[in-house]
This record gives sequence, structure tokens and C-alpha cells, in this order.
Amino acid sequence: MNTNSIAFLGGDKRSLFAADCFLRLGFEVYLSGFEMLESFGGLVLTDMQTALCAADIVVLPVTGIRGSTIPCYFSDKELNIDEDTFKNKLVFMGRGDTLRATCPTARVYDLLGREDFAVANAQPTAEGAVQVAMENFEDTILGSRCLVIGYGRIGRILSQMLFALKADVDVATRSAEKAAYICADGNTPVNIAEVVTLCGYDIVFNTVPAMVIDKKFLRRSDSDTLLIDLASAPGGIDFDEAKSLGFTAIQALSLPGKCSPAAAGRIISDTILTVLGEEYSWKKQA
Repeated sequence: MNTNSIAFLGGDKRSLFAADCFLRLGFEVYLSGFEMLESFGGLVLTDMQTALCAADIVVLPVTGIRGSTIPCYFSDKELNIDEDTFKNKLVFMGRGDTLRATCPTARVYDLLGREDFAVANAQPTAEGAVQVAMENFEDTILGSRCLVIGYGRIGRILSQMLFALKADVDVATRSAEKAAYICADGNTPVNIAEVVTLCGYDIVFNTVPAMVIDKKFLRRSDSDTLLIDLASAPGGIDFDEAKSLGFTAIQALSLPGKCSPAAAGRIISDTILTVLGEEYSWKKQA
């Protein structure tokens, strides 16, 4: 197993920054699916077959793949795979289940399934959520009334950021334990089952991957409220109903890649290096 060469196939800016991290560590780095790049420094731009022949470690997009196609945001060509494409390769990606059915012979590491990756990724996601709010809210975050639905990794960091910006923050949860932590953060816990309207809130951030803001909920609410959904698709807001009622509702997906690609790339590379160290005794060369 050659753990000193790595291939990045497709992806967005996160992949480029992650690739650069490996280059700086002395890896041989191959890129495929990035033909539209104007400059790529010391990274080797090549076709997929050449990259796979040179590297036993493969990195696919954090967003996963689409059937047998790897998403390429810097190419007008598609990268297509079959069941033998990644035979005996170590493959790091998000949504690993999208690959396992297509390439059962690959050893897949799902980045999104690792707690260290998820916690680290929550920080740029929360920052991106604040950025989206600032770009779409016509007042200041300071003094605004915000509701954060859910107090998982992202909800906790986001509510702390909003508190630091001096917003008036309610956090909806069902857990008494989490309610205690919310109080310790300086925010106000509310029972998610008792939230029946969004009236009175300027901005609502949803982090729960379930339909929590449905038609009935929206019809009892004020369309002046800005809705930002951070949950994975299909999200927790009925966007069709929200649009028909005049809400500004934003499905803010993949924020690290859009708002903080350098930080997101470092998180990807750090997580991969952790796995290589744990399972393959990889160490940084002197």
C-alpha cells in the first residue's frame, strides 16, 4: 500500500485546499476532473486512469457521488466509474453509501460518519450560516430575535456565535440535559414541542433533518421571518409553501465549501491523515 501518493477525483474548492495540504506534506498529489483550473501549482493534473494507477489513496467529493458519476465543479467533463474502478483502493468521501453499492471492492471511509470530522466541520458551517443571515437580513444581528432549532454540533456552535454577536437567542430542543447547556451558554432553551409559531422571531435557523416547519407551522407564522435551513436535503422546511406565503427561505447546504473552503480543506486532510495514522501507521516525514 503506497501511502505517499493520493488522487483527488472531482469535487469543489475544498478538494483543492485539501490537495494542497497533502502537497505541502510531501505527498505526490494527482488531480482529475479539474480541467477548468487556470493554476494548480505543484499539483499534477491528469486523467482519472493515470491518477488511479499512481495512487492507492483516493479522495472523492464530500457531497458524495451521483449514481456512477463523480461531481466535478471545475470540469465540463464527467468522471464515470464502475464496480472495478476503485478495486483495492482506500477511498475517502462523504456519503460513502453512494459508492459502496457501485464499487463493493473499494475500502470506503465515510468522512461524514466520523465524529472528529463532524465536530470540526460544524465550525465553518455555523460561520457560514451567520454569513447567510447577514447577507439576507436587512437589520443587524445585534439585537435581533433568533431561533435555533436543534442543539447538535452545529446548533450549539451557531447559538454561541449568535450570543457573541449579542442576538437574543432561543434554542429549541427536547432534551432537559441540552436545555441546561443552553442556559450555561447564556441563551434561552425552549421545548421544541411547544414552538407553534415563528411570530416574533427575525431569523430562524433549522438544523434538524426532519420536516419541522411544515405548512401548518408556516401558516401560523409571520412571513417577515427569515428562514435558513442547515439540515441535509430534503431539509426541515416546506420550501414550496414558504415561497407561496412570501417567506424568504434559504436552503443553505455545503456551507464550508462555499464560505470557508480553505478551512474545510484542512479538516478533510486532517481527518484523512488521522485515519492513515491510526490504521496504516502513517507519520509525517522529517
